[in-house]
Amino acid sequence: MQITKVTPEMIRYNPVTNMFEANVELRADSSVYHYPCAVEGALMMPLAMAAFKLTQQAKHRHADGDSLHTYREEHTAQAELTAEGQHLKTAA
Repeated sequence: MQITKVTPEMIRYNPVTNMFEANVELRADSSVYHYPCAVEGALMMPLAMAAFKLTQQAKHRHADGDSLHTYREEHTAQAELTAEGQHLKTAA
């Protein structure tokens, strides 16, 4: 499992709920998952700490099998070439 680093540009602060929010990307089993995460914290919380907490939340939600996520299969260049080759064979 690999989690894409959460950068300060990816984090939003919601002043109504006092929460830091981000969509965290996680790659596992040749698939890409996006988890909408939110952690409570004061506006003065360092963004590095918020990023760490958001990442941990995504990691735990994935491990728990949380169904609130988006998912897509990861495409490789080899898979695309194979699919394209099969398409050409069926078209001929």
